[in-house]
Amino acid sequence: MYDAARSAARERRAQARAYRPVDVIVLVYLAVVAVLVTAGHDQVERWWAYLLAYAAMASAVLALITAQARRPDVAALAVLRTAYPIVLAPLAYTLVGPTVLVVRGGYRDAGMNAFDAALWGGQLSRWLDGLVSRPLTELMYAAYMSYYLYIVVPPLLLILRRRQAALERLVTTVAAAVYTCYLGFLILPVLGPRHSPAGQLHPPELTGYVLAPAQQWLMAHADPVGTCFPSAHVAGAWAVVLAARRIWGRTVFRRLLLPTILLTVSVVYTRYHYTADAAAGLAVALAADALVSRTGRRVSGGSAGAPR
Repeated sequence: MYDAARSAARERRAQARAYRPVDVIVLVYLAVVAVLVTAGHDQVERWWAYLLAYAAMASAVLALITAQARRPDVAALAVLRTAYPIVLAPLAYTLVGPTVLVVRGGYRDAGMNAFDAALWGGQLSRWLDGLVSRPLTELMYAAYMSYYLYIVVPPLLLILRRRQAALERLVTTVAAAVYTCYLGFLILPVLGPRHSPAGQLHPPELTGYVLAPAQQWLMAHADPVGTCFPSAHVAGAWAVVLAARRIWGRTVFRRLLLPTILLTVSVVYTRYHYTADAAAGLAVALAADALVSRTGRRVSGGSAGAPR
C-alpha cells in the first residue's frame, strides 16, 4: 500500500511537470514576439527592456510549473498553474502596444477603410452615426465592458466548484484566442475608426451617462494604440462562450448568445474596431475552440459528460 501511494505521488508529480497545450501557447507566443521585436528593434525605444520582460514572464511560467510539480497536492498552486495565462494576459497586452510597428513599420487603416467601403458602401462607423443616442451609447458601452465579466466570472465559478479539468479547457481556449490576437496586432497594426478617418465622425465623441465615460477614460489611459486586428474583445468573449457550451451545455450557450452578439456589435458602434476586426476576432475564437477540441486528449477539461 505504501509503495502504491509513493507511485501515485510520483505520477502526479510527473503529470504536473509535463507541459500542457496552454503552456506551449504562452511560451511560443513569448518566443515569437521576442524574435519579432529583436528583428524590428529600430521601431521600438528601449527594445531590450521588452526582451527582459518576455524573459521574466517565461521564467515565471517555468518556475510555476516546477513549483506545482514539487507540490502537486497544493490546491492554490494547481489553480494558478491552470489559470496563469489569463493572469498574464493584461501584462502581455500592455507590452504589445509599443511594439506593434516592428513588422509593418506603419498602420494599415487604409486597407480597413477600403474593406468597409466595399462591404457597406462606406465606413460602417459613419453609417452608424445616424443611430447614435445617449441611451444606445450607454447600452453599447455596457455590452463592451461586459467583456471583463466573460474573462473573470466563468473561471471563478469553475475554481469555486473545483472543476479543475473544465477550468483547463476554458483557459486553454481563451489563451489560444487572445494570444493569437496579440500576434495579429504585430502583423497588421491598425489604429481603429476613432482615429481614421479623423474629423469625419459625427458626433466627434460618443456620450453616455456613467459607463461610457468610464470606459473612455480607461481606453485613453490604459489601451495601447494599434491593437485592433483581430478584436481581442470579440475573440475572448466568443472563446468563453464556445468553451462554456462544451463545459455546461447548450442551455448556457443560448443564454450567452445574445449578450455576446451585442458585445460584437458594440466594438464597431463604439468606434474601437472595424468590421474586419470583429469578423477576424470571431474567426480566431472558432479556430481556437476547434483546435482545443481536436487536442482534447491533452487538455484534461475535455467535453466528456457535457450535454450537447
